[in-house]
Amino acid sequence: MAFDNASRRLVREIDDWVDGNLARLSQLVETNYVGRPNELGNYLEAELIELIDRECPLECRRPTTAKGTAQTVGYPDAIVKQKDIILYCEVKTYQEKTKETTLRTFYYQPTNQSKIQQDAPHFLIGFQTESINGNNRSPFKVVDYAIRDVYNLQVQFKVEFNANNRTLYNLKKP
Repeated sequence: MAFDNASRRLVREIDDWVDGNLARLSQLVETNYVGRPNELGNYLEAELIELIDRECPLECRRPTTAKGTAQTVGYPDAIVKQKDIILYCEVKTYQEKTKETTLRTFYYQPTNQSKIQQDAPHFLIGFQTESINGNNRSPFKVVDYAIRDVYNLQVQFKVEFNANNRTLYNLKKP
């Protein structure tokens, strides 16, 4: 769904909170995160969900599947609610040197266990990070962020046929 005035207001609340707490988020990353740069987003995602839920006048949590189970992996990362306003949020990290590359960093695979259970606007929070030592290893710091509306996101469609080993090796010989 497209954003309306009420959902934009909610995003502005989140934007204001992130803007006011960017140094704090960076300090958490610098102090507590040890790992690969491509897993830094998972750490930031968990911290962001917990802090926004606790400190903002809204509910922020992991979305649940159709079976009602909270799921960490897959799109989207969070569901944000305030009264009858619902938003879905994806959290990403990037480095300045990768911002303009064509590396695939987003995908969504439709499934019967989707975490998208309601029509709602979707947005992305991307955190720009840097390796403090310049070697693309921990410790990292957060230097900037961007919030983007993904309503008009242009995606590529990939059709894939696949099989597992059991299927392959139970085929008959030629």
